[in-house]
Amino acid sequence: MAIWTCVVLVLVLGAIPIGMGNAILGGKNLTLTMFCGLFASFCVFEMLAVPFHAALGSLRLMTVLWCMICGVVALWGFWKFRCGVRPERSSMERWTRTQKLLLVVAIAFILLQVLNTLLNTYYGNWDDETYCGTAAASWYTDTVDRYGPNSGVLQPAFYNEKYNIAAWPVYSSMLAVLTGTHPAILFRTVLPLFEIPLAYYIAYLLLRCFWPKARDKALLGLLYYILFTLLAAENMPQTSGEWWLVVNIWTGKALTNAIMIPMVLWLLIRLDQCRKDSKAQRTLWRVLLPVCWACCFISASLFFVIPMELVLWGGFYLIRTRRWADISKFILCGLPTAICALVTFF
Repeated sequence: MAIWTCVVLVLVLGAIPIGMGNAILGGKNLTLTMFCGLFASFCVFEMLAVPFHAALGSLRLMTVLWCMICGVVALWGFWKFRCGVRPERSSMERWTRTQKLLLVVAIAFILLQVLNTLLNTYYGNWDDETYCGTAAASWYTDTVDRYGPNSGVLQPAFYNEKYNIAAWPVYSSMLAVLTGTHPAILFRTVLPLFEIPLAYYIAYLLLRCFWPKARDKALLGLLYYILFTLLAAENMPQTSGEWWLVVNIWTGKALTNAIMIPMVLWLLIRLDQCRKDSKAQRTLWRVLLPVCWACCFISASLFFVIPMELVLWGGFYLIRTRRWADISKFILCGLPTAICALVTFF
């Protein structure tokens, strides 16, 4: 079972994102290709989860449909790869001895935090119980979040709108269907192996925006960020995004703070930096769109935060660049989360 789980995770979190990203972007940067494919697969999952939830549909049927849709798109991407349209490798900037040392230290700190999260932390409250209960109940009942996570009683559609629309807990149920591993184990033990390194990688990408030609400074900044995260988590328990990153990264609000908001910010900064390169901008817009739309899948907190982030940064961007035609692109990126905010909060 452990071997099969690893194979499935490599396919779902590795092969499918690369294939889908290459199908959508076609021969662009490997990091952007991965992000585009991963969050496009999340969008497909969300677009299936909401109607299946409303119709009391089968989780296993939805899993088959998700695999078929994402699999076909990924195969198209790999066919393009075979035809020579493949992700570009990043520039081979020579690593100095200092940079290698900083990288090794940063990786060591990240691995230690991952081990601490898996072996030495426990987060027990209503929020965590709801996430794990939703994942387990969906798996056992073959439904998409239609049974109460605490009571086990069949509920009407959209009985808890914020949690029903943001279908992130059901993603573990889908992985459980594919692997046979209990969704709570996937949620709490397996996914943090990917989520914590991804959060720090996005932080590193943000730092590279400020030091594009100084990798050592960005790596040193990453080390400071790791240390500041641990200090904040120690001194502000249960009240900070840093604490969530250390203790319960698998929950939607932790992913909101550690991954989604920083990733959208990174893409917006890149858009600003590439405003004179129309080709690079088109690629970034094609990545920003699925990332913003996938926020509907992650957490209800993002229903408000993403439109605000797009409005604030987009407003300054438009004033600086006077690219007024991009207003429609910002609206398109933020529209799904804005609609979710209206539906769930008003």
